[in-house]
Amino acid sequence: MGDLRNCPECGKVFVKINKNLCLDCIEKEEAEFEEVRKYLKDNPKAPVEEIVEITGVQEKKVLRWMREGRVDISFFDGSKGLTCKSCGTVIKTGNFCAKCAKDLSAQMKGAAGQRTIRQEEPEKEKKRGMYFANRMRDN
Repeated sequence: MGDLRNCPECGKVFVKINKNLCLDCIEKEEAEFEEVRKYLKDNPKAPVEEIVEITGVQEKKVLRWMREGRVDISFFDGSKGLTCKSCGTVIKTGNFCAKCAKDLSAQMKGAAGQRTIRQEEPEKEKKRGMYFANRMRDN
């Protein structure tokens, strides 16, 4: 079941299921998204600043939709856009550039491998204990 929360946009109490917004604000945000999407359809090379100025949608929402991959916005030198959260390189979508994502993936795999080794050690002890118990029964 969901948690009881206050909507960060309007302050209304709601039950959080998927998004951290009440149903009214979700509908409002989807309408804003459609407005941005329609503007981008007519103006595919529009930078973030222009989209915000023309549509009136908050910049943080446009940037979040870019991170989520919901909109594809071209940006030029001096215009705002997304940057990798690790190294600061300009990216088109997501949170990390390809190099940082690859490095992070390798680190996660390494950490998962270390955890697997630690989990296998107690199993070996159990096998030794079982073996010893079996030897005692066989004698």
